[in-house]
Amino acid sequence: MRELLASGHDPEGGPDSEQSTTTAIPRTAATADEVGALQERPSMPQNPGANTVRDQAVGIVMALGRLPADQARTVLMEVSQRTNVTLLRIAGLLTAWVSCGELNLGIRIALEEAIRAQRRTAQPAGPATD
Repeated sequence: MRELLASGHDPEGGPDSEQSTTTAIPRTAATADEVGALQERPSMPQNPGANTVRDQAVGIVMALGRLPADQARTVLMEVSQRTNVTLLRIAGLLTAWVSCGELNLGIRIALEEAIRAQRRTAQPAGPATD
């Protein structure tokens, strides 16, 4: 009901009905202190389970590539960029892959290439020279 009144629509068909060209004025106005308090409040994550899925995917990549966590995160980001699929979607596909055994071929190839690239960066280029 409040949304209807705020939008200028009167269910009774009165002066605020859809034929009226006036816009509704909000019934209450926030004070500067209230606005400041709302801006300081930390925002809630859009998807609270997203961090769990990402963490699980990092663990999968760590196990697959025998990589540390930071390099596994880099692998996930590279796969996301190479395939033009969101990081969260890649993470979801990897976690589903563990249980069902199916993974898109393009994502699988990008994953293997990214793991190989991270392994190369982790290994020294050659013997150390003094």
